[in-house]
Amino acid sequence: MEKRKIAGRTIEAIGLGVMALDEYRPKVEEKDAIELLKYASNLGVDFFDTADVYGLGRNEELIGKALNSKEKEKILIATKAGCTRPGGINWDTDGRPEHIKEAIKGSLNRLKLKQIELYQLHAPDRKIPLKESIKALKELQENGLIKNIGVSNFSLQQLKEAQKMVNIVSVQNHFNIGHKSDEEELLPYLSENDIAYICYFPLGSGRLINNAKIIEISNRINITPSQLLLAWIINKWENAIPIPGTKNKEHLDENIKAAEIKLSEKVMNELNRLY
Repeated sequence: MEKRKIAGRTIEAIGLGVMALDEYRPKVEEKDAIELLKYASNLGVDFFDTADVYGLGRNEELIGKALNSKEKEKILIATKAGCTRPGGINWDTDGRPEHIKEAIKGSLNRLKLKQIELYQLHAPDRKIPLKESIKALKELQENGLIKNIGVSNFSLQQLKEAQKMVNIVSVQNHFNIGHKSDEEELLPYLSENDIAYICYFPLGSGRLINNAKIIEISNRINITPSQLLLAWIINKWENAIPIPGTKNKEHLDENIKAAEIKLSEKVMNELNRLY
């Protein structure tokens, strides 16, 4: 099975986007959500991605309740700060140092951790200089509250600015076969510098699996459309870690098996031409 390197670890090539348990309606009941997270852990999934604003904190709480201390050591738990949810629904950014330093307290409490292994700036806040947000992360790292720093929704220029201040171990951006602008500059740079690329919405929020050509190709080689889309990412970029979200065990099983699929050059070329 394919492996990936991130934050000083070697992990499975496909992680779990825990966001789906809270941000895709209907919200999963706590009992069922905890059962799914335990199932993922037992299946060998060793990278869980969440954020302080997913489910207004509930998403982190679910992980904190679902996993015991040994499981939390086995799994790389990544979370984020720097976004807010005005009215509990809308999205905004808040990269102020005081917000980040307060946000981590809540994340540590909800996840039941003493240190967060991968803490990510959720998005740049255009209202303040980026260096102020990065400086706050650096201070948290120096104080031992976080081990590694990652960024999300970043351009190459923003990444290089952050790198002047701290070591960035990962970039998490929107990426899939229909949304691949990062292939122009960012992904080649990350590959050259051994920086992990975490892909959110790798299935296009489920929309891409209904593409007629994707269905045709997946049927031809006897895999599912979801597996084809995930396999395309990990076959093409050795530093890419897709984090598909799901609400049920069957889809989780299906997604994880995509890491075992080797696509032919012909199929890769077909897929590359689709969008």
